[in-house]
Amino acid sequence: MKKLSLALTLGALALAGCTEDLGPITKTWTELASSLTSQVAELSKTLTDLKGKAGAVAAPAADDKEGNELKGKLDGALAAFEKGLTDAQGLIGSGTASVNEAITKGKIAGVQSAMDKVKADVTGALDKLKAQPGVIEGLITDLQKRAAELAAKAKVEAAAAAADAPPVMDATKAGEADYGALDFKEGTDQLALDKLSTKASLDAMVLLMNSCAEITVEVEGHTSKVGDAKKNKDLSAKRAQAVTRHLINVGKVSPSKIKKTYGYGSEKPAMDEPDPGSDAEKAMEPAKLAAVRDRNERIHLRILKPCPAGK
Repeated sequence: MKKLSLALTLGALALAGCTEDLGPITKTWTELASSLTSQVAELSKTLTDLKGKAGAVAAPAADDKEGNELKGKLDGALAAFEKGLTDAQGLIGSGTASVNEAITKGKIAGVQSAMDKVKADVTGALDKLKAQPGVIEGLITDLQKRAAELAAKAKVEAAAAAADAPPVMDATKAGEADYGALDFKEGTDQLALDKLSTKASLDAMVLLMNSCAEITVEVEGHTSKVGDAKKNKDLSAKRAQAVTRHLINVGKVSPSKIKKTYGYGSEKPAMDEPDPGSDAEKAMEPAKLAAVRDRNERIHLRILKPCPAGK
């Protein structure tokens, strides 16, 4: 009888071991799975936002090495972030299968072990991804700065090109204009024909002068106040004559169309310029002073007799 009671007790204990209460741990797993899934979803939303920001940045030009390097790093970082999220989602999926399998076996310890592994694997994967948004944001900012720098540079170059462009003169109207981008070799009356702005100015003058047979002009030379006033006046006259020779010899302009060449030196400045060595000169910013002097050194063309209307 005692042997039978012992057998029944052992059987009861064995049966009890097969029917462990998995309710609490199953609930814990549901909460854990929900938390991990939410974290992945939140990072996925962050990725979507970052892709939108990255897509809003203008693509670098083909010859922009620095910009393309940044773009390559950004694209790589986004791809790595997306792959990491996909891998984390995969870990949740495979982990869920492992936990479900452990639940079917009815052992709390087995379920707990499967849960712990899922948590460690997914948390580890997500921890590696948490720094990525900051890295990507930084690359986007760097690419935006690069785009802004190039846009500013292009604006400056466009302004410089506009400043160097010859003035537009109407051959059918009396008028006058400064050709400030027409340069000479330093301190001489030799035309700086190696400069595109000089050639463009001379070509514009030739085109204007050859627009009709009736047009007549005068050519004036002007300098800044730097240097001896008499020498500057002589130099400005020689420069006006050099332009005239170019118009006639190279541009095939009839000499009769150029009624007068004259050098005014610094007597008729385009902009107020302080005297060299004066307090006003010392007080002026160097860049502004250089711009004023550059503006005053110019060739001035005046149309005395315009082309008849319609020509």
